[in-house]
Amino acid sequence: MSKKTESERLLVEVLTASGCGRCQKAKDLARMVIAEFSEANIQYHEVNVVENIDYAVELGVMSTPAIAINGELVFPALPSAAKLRHAIHQRMEQR
Repeated sequence: MSKKTESERLLVEVLTASGCGRCQKAKDLARMVIAEFSEANIQYHEVNVVENIDYAVELGVMSTPAIAINGELVFPALPSAAKLRHAIHQRMEQR
């Protein structure tokens, strides 16, 4: 059994801010969709845009919630589960 390398890991980041009404829904959605890919090497991370403003600006985040995959802003707003699932699946196939 071979170990997955860092380069094979998919990183899904939910960019949030305190007082964001839809951010909890985005976090729950991301966790739920990631759980569907149980065999995949997917890392989940929450990023507070106030505490990480330089990174948020670098990604181009204009509002929260937003979702980035592997350091690329993929969803500048809350996506549907189907769209997030498709984006993750698509990036997994590219590996």
